[in-house]
Amino acid sequence: MRQKTVICAAAAVCLLFQSCVKKTSSPFELFRIIDELKAENITISPYFNPSERNMSSNQIFPVKSFPLQDLGSGENPSLLKRKIKVWREHLNALFAPPHSRYDFPIRMKQNAVLEFGIGVIFDQNVKKMKLPNEEEKKGIRFSVLIEANGTKSILFEKTLSIPSLEERQVYVQKTLDLSSYQGPIRLSFETSGEKGAFSFWTNPLIYQREKSHSQVILISIDTLRADHLGVYGYERETSPNIDSLAAESAMFANVYASSPWTLSSHVSLLTALNTVHHQVYQDNEKMDPNLVTAAEMLRVNDYFCSAFTGGGFVSSVFGFADGFDTYYERTDEVLLDKAAELNFRDVARWIDGNKNKNFFLFIHTYQPHDPYACPAPYKTMFLSEKSKWSHINLNGHLGGKNAIFKELPEDDRQNIIDLYDAEIRYTDEKLIGPLIQKLKDLALYDQAMIIFTSDHGEEFYDHGGWGHGHSLYNESLKVPLLIKFPNSKYLGSRVEHIVSLVDIVPTILDEMDIDSSRYEFDGLSLIPLLEGKEKRDRVFLSDVGENILNLHLPQKIATNEGRRKLILNKTIRRENLGFFRYPPPSTKAVELFNLSVDPGEYRNIVDEDSSAANRIIDRIEEIYRSAKRKKPGQAVLDEELKKQLRALGYIK
Repeated sequence: MRQKTVICAAAAVCLLFQSCVKKTSSPFELFRIIDELKAENITISPYFNPSERNMSSNQIFPVKSFPLQDLGSGENPSLLKRKIKVWREHLNALFAPPHSRYDFPIRMKQNAVLEFGIGVIFDQNVKKMKLPNEEEKKGIRFSVLIEANGTKSILFEKTLSIPSLEERQVYVQKTLDLSSYQGPIRLSFETSGEKGAFSFWTNPLIYQREKSHSQVILISIDTLRADHLGVYGYERETSPNIDSLAAESAMFANVYASSPWTLSSHVSLLTALNTVHHQVYQDNEKMDPNLVTAAEMLRVNDYFCSAFTGGGFVSSVFGFADGFDTYYERTDEVLLDKAAELNFRDVARWIDGNKNKNFFLFIHTYQPHDPYACPAPYKTMFLSEKSKWSHINLNGHLGGKNAIFKELPEDDRQNIIDLYDAEIRYTDEKLIGPLIQKLKDLALYDQAMIIFTSDHGEEFYDHGGWGHGHSLYNESLKVPLLIKFPNSKYLGSRVEHIVSLVDIVPTILDEMDIDSSRYEFDGLSLIPLLEGKEKRDRVFLSDVGENILNLHLPQKIATNEGRRKLILNKTIRRENLGFFRYPPPSTKAVELFNLSVDPGEYRNIVDEDSSAANRIIDRIEEIYRSAKRKKPGQAVLDEELKKQLRALGYIK
């Protein structure tokens, strides 16, 4: 049921839009022209042979591009539909080398707008094409033609110069008012000019300006443990704006991540699948392309889907761009101390340009992640007279991965916590507060669904270690979850039941009245809990693969039975013990904690309650034995991405 390769076939796409995707009609239609391209729409293309209905033998594409496979994108004749990287942004593009012309019959509705981007890329693959002489470089002309009521006219025309290899790219975005056209029309997208570069249209779409919109905003603050926020009982004022959002939201007190590190956890967050099913365990793995993401589910329901991320392990390299019309990666974020502020500036500009659409916006930042560094006055906000550092690269200070179990003096430990808390406060005031105000200023806040969460927590030697990825205790797995529903429905609700990050996507679909029965989820909508229809804790499942991030540690699995939490610790290999300069804490193969009386997980009761432990272990074994595992692909990490991961302390 999750397979995109079947769903994206032409016949299935037709059925998709005619039947079961939507429960109710959208307040307006978002018409993606790129999805409509079929062989019959291609009037002229050097890459298409109408008689053979396939690509020509000399087909060449830009280096940083690949075929579009998003759910609902339809046929892809000659692979002309592509994901293409323009500066820091991955965009859905209709490849159009000169001379190309694509024609689309469209029935216009009132108050319509046509939006698109045009671009030219000059990269190393151009060398395989016929290069023009410098004096012949007249550029590439982009034209939008319209035929209505028997009359043909030019809506838009612009020539872009062919960039040099040093310039690499030229890109322009445009919005055209089509309110004077109604009924049947014919739109043509044409490129002409010199060979010697790659030309393309990005996200050509038509939508209506309406008063009623639906916005879904999912915010993931990387490495944010729940118990360091005021709304979760923290004594420091780390989160005044987050706490204000919580006052108008439903608050979930016991939320577990599916994994204690970024890549695996975000795959779970965006697919509603636990790691055992999506199988992205290692740092060189990417999502199976047949997995369906939240963006794809919303994409086929008239939502314009965009993301602003810090790259790293949320890079498009790992498959996260699937379903997103635009996927922006600030590749320098991990090197900056004001990433959250820059993130907001980018997001604010995007909201200004897209406020008249249904949209799904995913926002991610590494700001609280090690290294702990933010601008003044925040970085000294919680420091004491004993503090040594006003910023710190914790992984570097410890001496690398083989020193994550090194004990530090208590004053140093507190100094590190102070810096982490400062990062949270900075993120709160420079990203969350301004974002909420921006939405209010544009009269979007009340109607928006806003989800605030994190992918995992952070350990400060709570159980003898530092950072994350190495353990499954609550400091690594328990994350915040606030959901502000449209019109503040469920305002003030506090759910104490145990839930999981995989419950978020089903909740979004439920609230947006989108049929989710055709997808297979490990999560469930949270709305029945809010409405009092469920009375028990849910069962979470978290795990971490063997030797992830070169940590030389075995696989670990955690789950629960009510408030009993069990952790299975596979035995560490003798040869791996030699990797550590400071040995890992000694743990039993099975740990069982009663979270009702021991939320800090310091008293292992497995010997006292072996029957419960055996029941839980039997269930774990059955889950892993019967799991329908996807097959992850291999992610290719370029030097730019490796630089980001080094800055985050993940690789050498």
